Amino acid sequence: MSGPGPQLPPNDPRLKVFQIVRFPAFFLLIVGVLHVTFSLLGALLAALKVVSPFSPPGGPPVVLEFTWGFSLAILGGILCGLIAIWGAWSAMNLKGYGLATVGAICALYTLTPGCFAGVPVAVWMLFTLRRDGVREAFAP
Repeated sequence: MSGPGPQLPPNDPRLKVFQIVRFPAFFLLIVGVLHVTFSLLGALLAALKVVSPFSPPGGPPVVLEFTWGFSLAILGGILCGLIAIWGAWSAMNLKGYGLATVGAICALYTLTPGCFAGVPVAVWMLFTLRRDGVREAFAP
């Protein structure tokens, strides 16, 4: 079998579990990248003081500013995205069941636009990780 993940021989009993976990883990990886990308983009737009397209017409322009709340949201998005990426990579390699679960939970972070893909993918990953035999296939 080619691609990311362990190179399992066709007679390995973990191959079936790997094929079950591979697709949600791949999409979890994408969601983690989306969280990091949108968080960094938000920080860049705030640093450049870009006017929001949602400013009321005829009113004063709305500009993003680095407040404590905004800064924590940016840091949370980057942190949750990196943990989701790490958890997805662990799931693809069938190592670190707990890290894969935490990565899926971190993909539920809803302060970035990545949440539109993150919530369904995280739920899919969590349900996949709870299937029979999946936990046993992960290496200790």
